[in-house]
Amino acid sequence: MNASRARQVMLIGVASLAIWNAPATAQPVLTLEGSCPGFVRAEVRGVRPDRSVLLLFAPMSGSYVLPFGHWCAGTRLGLNWRGLRIATAARADGSGFAFFEGIAGERACGGYLQTLNYPDASCETSNVVQIP
Repeated sequence: MNASRARQVMLIGVASLAIWNAPATAQPVLTLEGSCPGFVRAEVRGVRPDRSVLLLFAPMSGSYVLPFGHWCAGTRLGLNWRGLRIATAARADGSGFAFFEGIAGERACGGYLQTLNYPDASCETSNVVQIP
C-alpha cells in the first residue's frame, strides 16, 4: 500500500471514530394527544435520561431568547415571551422519555407547548406543538 492510500485509510478510520463518539444532537420530539378544552397528554422523547424537563406554555409561537441571569441564558425558544410560563415539570426516565397529563382549560386552547431540559448545561428544547 502506498503512503497516499495509507493516509486515506487512516483519515477514514479517524473520521469514523469521531462520528461514533460524537454526542447525539437530535432535537427532542414533543407530541400531544387530546383536545381542548379537556384532557391532554404530552409526551417527549429524546431528552436527557434521568433529568428534569419543563413543559412551557405560551399563547403564541415565536422566537424568544432566554435572557442573561436565567440558567439557560441564550437558549432560543419557539414560543413568544408574552404569556410564557412553566406549565409543569417531569423527570425523564432512563430512556429519555417523559410525559405530562392534565386538563387544558378554555384559555389554553390554541396555545403552544415546548419542553426545556433543566438544570442542564445543554438546555435542549423540543419542537413546538399547538394545543388543538
